[in-house]
Amino acid sequence: MAFKKINLKDKTFYIFEITSTTFLILDSEMDEPLYYGSWNMTASYIRTIKEKAPKAIINYYTKEKSGLLKYNPLWSYVPKP
Repeated sequence: MAFKKINLKDKTFYIFEITSTTFLILDSEMDEPLYYGSWNMTASYIRTIKEKAPKAIINYYTKEKSGLLKYNPLWSYVPKP
């Protein structure tokens, strides 16, 4: 599956924990995934975003037992001003 290329000019990214082993990364357009799969590759994408777009905000959402997605501030990344 081909994924959308990371736009480093984008300032907001979203990570969704679909299951305990599957993650989805989207940019602010939320139209096509930047990545869908394991945590190892997800972590690699996060490192790339932090290194190449240091002012970008990364919002992390975890899946609750009820099936709802909940914002997780401990895993999210907001750069210091």
